[in-house]
Amino acid sequence: MTAQPAIRFYAVLGTAILLTTLAELFYLVVWGMMLFPQGSLAGKTVWTLTCGLAMGAVIGVATLVWVEFRYWGNAALWRAVLVVAVVGSYCAVLCSRIDARFGYFGGQENTGLFIASGVFPAFVGGILYGWLLYGPNAAWAVSERPD
Repeated sequence: MTAQPAIRFYAVLGTAILLTTLAELFYLVVWGMMLFPQGSLAGKTVWTLTCGLAMGAVIGVATLVWVEFRYWGNAALWRAVLVVAVVGSYCAVLCSRIDARFGYFGGQENTGLFIASGVFPAFVGGILYGWLLYGPNAAWAVSERPD
């Protein structure tokens, strides 16, 4: 196995952090400000930004360790989808338990909907993430398998 180019490292990690942070900001606006406006906006903001960065970092590192330079094409794309789906689904369940304590995003009152609104986007976001990194027209794709 050859050393990974630095640009690829930043592309994988940066894409993961960007997508999860954007998703978390969407949750902050919809769930934290519109549907459940009560509670501390500062606390909600810290939660969503911390979660977006941490979840993105875990997804990016898992992709670098498990997918990058081990798989190519569709095999890499679907493994990247799996990474996002597993991490995102786990985070949805974990956050529903944490939100039951804080009451920021309605996790206690709407547990099923709260979890579903994290699991479904994890699969859809995983497809976007995999396609951006390993799709046929990916900007930073590994063009060929090193020998």
